[in-house]
Amino acid sequence: MRRLFFALALVVGFLPVPAQATGCDGVTVVVDFRGLGGGVRQGCAPGSPASGVAALSAAGFGYTFASRQPGFVCRINEKPGADADRCVNTSPASAYWSYWHASAGGSWEYSNSGAASYAPARGTVDGWAFGAGEQPGMAPPAAPAPQQPAPQPQVPAPVHPPAAQPQPATTTSSAPVPSSSSVAPSSESSSASVTTTTSGSATSEIKEGSPPTLVEKASSGWLWTAIGLLVIAGLVVAGLLVARRRRGAEEDE
Repeated sequence: MRRLFFALALVVGFLPVPAQATGCDGVTVVVDFRGLGGGVRQGCAPGSPASGVAALSAAGFGYTFASRQPGFVCRINEKPGADADRCVNTSPASAYWSYWHASAGGSWEYSNSGAASYAPARGTVDGWAFGAGEQPGMAPPAAPAPQQPAPQPQVPAPVHPPAAQPQPATTTSSAPVPSSSSVAPSSESSSASVTTTTSGSATSEIKEGSPPTLVEKASSGWLWTAIGLLVIAGLVVAGLLVARRRRGAEEDE
């Protein structure tokens, strides 16, 4: 039973760890200690480090070069210990720190350059794994999602009071309404307007083609006067003629 649990622990220990998004503004460094009984750790080297070992140190990991081969990393955070690797020459091919590169969210690629001479680009991922050349057990973390701008508070639109409605104009008339029929004669037209008032309400009726009665009476009066004057004038003229004839007759006698 103990052997079964030990085997399961080894299998679980070597399973890849899911990548986690980081907010690293520089180079993300992933170090896999599972071959040494540890786990997978990651750190951030801000900006643009000058080399892979500079990024490793800036991300919070210590390292040791082999004494007879400077530039070859034989220990990270003092692992493996001196009992496993004295760090004099290069480590054996079956147990060493392999160096990897990847783009954010991409896939691991084995480095063909040493960590002391390779300069990782800003925004990329560096990986380290102890073993026989296995890649790190955690996928390269993806780049952090861009921050969305904070929503601006909505300012309510100003409420304006409704415009005052214009009041209808009222017209009052103080002129009295005539209580009897009246005739309004007109000398410029042959039409007349007759207004009749019944129970306080006035109605108007226009009769066209009817000359005013007063105009007819005035015209007939003048006509008879003129005829009378003509008759009188004729009588006077006739009297004068008769008188003249009588004078002439008397003179002839």
